[in-house]
Amino acid sequence: MAFPARIALAVLLLAMPAAAQELLPTQNVPPDKTLANDTVTTSTNALPNSEDLPANNALPSSSLLPDKPAPQGNFLTRPFYDKKVRLLAELNAGAAVMDDVASRMVIESGGYERNPLMRPFVHNSGTLVVESAGEVWLMAFLGDRMKHSSHPLLRKTWWLPQVLNFSAKFSGGIYNSVLLAK
Repeated sequence: MAFPARIALAVLLLAMPAAAQELLPTQNVPPDKTLANDTVTTSTNALPNSEDLPANNALPSSSLLPDKPAPQGNFLTRPFYDKKVRLLAELNAGAAVMDDVASRMVIESGGYERNPLMRPFVHNSGTLVVESAGEVWLMAFLGDRMKHSSHPLLRKTWWLPQVLNFSAKFSGGIYNSVLLAK
């Protein structure tokens, strides 16, 4: 962090009162009106007495604070809690299975993998399945992160990584199926 930024952070932290979010029970109460000797007097001190304040400037009881929402899922399962992301991930997984099965059938019948990035994975079914599952999860994670981004363009195009991956896998599966039909 640059030196001016550290100074600004220190000033901001020191300028804030220690109990800025403390809710005192009598903060919003209008001044007390008492009747003494047939005259109306208004008390100007609306703050509580020292015995009413919590000890050690502690936070108010937990009943006054809002409940913290429980986190939904973990790092691996969070993208799949959104229904739209999950639907695209399911379509993506189906297209990946179609492409993987057709690719394996083409390779077993004497063909070869033309994609140099996929070539190391297609000779073993286990590595092919792990690669495809990882790719589906990565696209769902990327789509979920884009959907919750602070940038409007990313929020509007959150579906794009999953749709592009789906179309690539689906067209690959169709291409391999056509090769098998010849």
